[in-house]
Amino acid sequence: MASKLLRFTRILKNGTVFYRFEGFENVDSRWELPCEYLSGPHFAAWNGILLYSDGKNLFSVVQGSELSENVYYELLSIVDKGKGRLREIRSRNTF
Repeated sequence: MASKLLRFTRILKNGTVFYRFEGFENVDSRWELPCEYLSGPHFAAWNGILLYSDGKNLFSVVQGSELSENVYYELLSIVDKGKGRLREIRSRNTF
């Protein structure tokens, strides 16, 4: 998986930092994800929409959406956890 996955632009509005979702880089839209991966924190790309979950709730982000700084960092954490979980699952399932 490429090191750069999502493109965001940092913006300042009335003294508050936001991150505008600009799109994907090096991401394939696909649904061939193992069910185990979808049971915890995970993310997926589909039709230009970023879907992510903290394991309990599902969220979506479309291009041009602005995220607060806290949500942005939470999303990055979920992406990192998801990438790690997917690597682990794939390594166990490789014959």
